[in-house]
Amino acid sequence: AFEFFHKLHVPFYCFHDVDVSPEGASLKEYINNFAQMVDVLAGKQEESGVKLLWGTANCFTNPRYGAGAATNPDPEVFSWAATQVVTAMEATHKLGGENYVLWGGREGYETLLNTDLRQEREQLGRFMQMVVEHKHKIGFQGTLLIEPKPQEPTKHQYDYDAATVYGFLKQFGLEKEIKLNIEANHATLAGHSFHH
Repeated sequence: AFEFFHKLHVPFYCFHDVDVSPEGASLKEYINNFAQMVDVLAGKQEESGVKLLWGTANCFTNPRYGAGAATNPDPEVFSWAATQVVTAMEATHKLGGENYVLWGGREGYETLLNTDLRQEREQLGRFMQMVVEHKHKIGFQGTLLIEPKPQEPTKHQYDYDAATVYGFLKQFGLEKEIKLNIEANHATLAGHSFHH
């Protein structure tokens, strides 16, 4: 991939943790696999001159995240998501990444019948506060970004659109710490024009 980036004069690349490294069967395996790949990526960056625009943790594809990652009521699932975010942020920092993206693909609900909206929102808010605390703890100078996306894969997303995310950030005192990563098609899914 880096040879291709170099030939196209692409200055940056991005990654999801489990797209560049096999997840493994345990957290220990995940951490070891990803650490090895970070070394490979560092070498490829050095050889090619291509830099890291952003890294992120994929906390939505694995079936364990079917009921959310940061909003999941199961402490083990919450812990797994937190470990992925910490590990991916540290990798992004080590690789000189410009940004770290948080996309809550499973942070939402399908029905109100089994959902405690207040609990999930407060749990998500605390998770994001811990992400900010970790950023400062490790000295990551990049920008933290949330990428709003409605209705996919969960029908009612907590990060539905830019206005929803901004209100969430204000509620938890994060509006000066986290910015938004707007993707045009995600705005379309929310029924907005891009400039909204």
